Amino acid sequence: MPAAARWLVVLGLLLPVSLTAQSAQRLSVQGSGALLFGSRVEGAFEGQTRLGYEAQLRYTASRLSVGAGYQRSTVYSFQDNNVEFTAALSLGFIEPRYVVAAGNRAAAYVAGRLGYGTLVCSEECNANDGYLTYGGGGGVLIRLGGRAAIDLGGQYFTASDTFASGYLLLRVGLSVGL
Repeated sequence: MPAAARWLVVLGLLLPVSLTAQSAQRLSVQGSGALLFGSRVEGAFEGQTRLGYEAQLRYTASRLSVGAGYQRSTVYSFQDNNVEFTAALSLGFIEPRYVVAAGNRAAAYVAGRLGYGTLVCSEECNANDGYLTYGGGGGVLIRLGGRAAIDLGGQYFTASDTFASGYLLLRVGLSVGL
C-alpha cells in the first residue's frame, strides 16, 4: 500500500466519523457506469479503454458497509477480417467498504472486492468455467440530499486466468438509501 494511502487510513481511524455522508439508511442500492483500462496489451487484444457497469445492494453498519452485486466489464476486444471479437467478465461480487474520513456531505472510503464469474464472448471462445476476481480501491461518496449520493470510485482488480492482466476500473454511480 502506498505511503499516502496508509496515512489516509490512519487519519481516518483517528477522526470522529459522522455517518451523514453515507446512506443514513441501513440498506441502499447503487448503479454505476465504469471505464476499464487494461494494464498491458495481450497479443492481438487492443489495449483500449472499455466500458462496464455494476449494480449492488449495500448494508451499512457504522464505518463498515458490505455490498453484494453484479459487474459486467469488457476486458478484451479486437477486430480481424471484419469480425469484431469482444469478451466481457460477467460476475457476482462481495465488496466490504470502510469509511476512513467523513463530513456532513462527503465520505472517503477504502474497499476490497472478491468476485466469481464467467467470460462472455461475442464469438465462440475457449473460456474456462469460471474466474475468481479480486482487488481493492477506494472512493468518495458525495451526499446529494435525502437518500441519494454520488459515488466516485476506482479499483484495481485481476482475474484468475492464464491471460490474467490487471485492470483499473473507474466508476461513477448513484446510491439510493431504501
